[in-house]
Amino acid sequence: MKSLDSVVEDLDAAVNRKDLEAVLSYYEDDAVLVMEPGRIAQGIAEIRGFFKVVFDMNINARQLSTHVLQTEDVALFTSKWTAEGTLPNGEAFSTENVATSVFRKGEDSQWRMIIDNSFGPAVLDSNTHQ
Repeated sequence: MKSLDSVVEDLDAAVNRKDLEAVLSYYEDDAVLVMEPGRIAQGIAEIRGFFKVVFDMNINARQLSTHVLQTEDVALFTSKWTAEGTLPNGEAFSTENVATSVFRKGEDSQWRMIIDNSFGPAVLDSNTHQ
């Protein structure tokens, strides 16, 4: 079985190569994803739509540092990550954030995200509560 760090590396690689089905395989069907502080995608259909937009940005994401807290089949994955890319209008962008994401190990022993908060504590400044 893969470590959670390895799973996230594989997920980042799938994002970077724009492999939508591979990316979605790392999420549970009813997962919640923070698109940006104050904006949530819930469920695979909404997450699919989010990643279609992300893939238009020619993104390259990678983890700078990570930490895992695990109890049985649930884990909190905290990381400092960076992404670079190009917006649809051709403008280059670069961002660095701290993520706090929750994974659950399924009956098939695969780790999948149930909460994907790539903006970590930045959500504290938003008015959205779930």
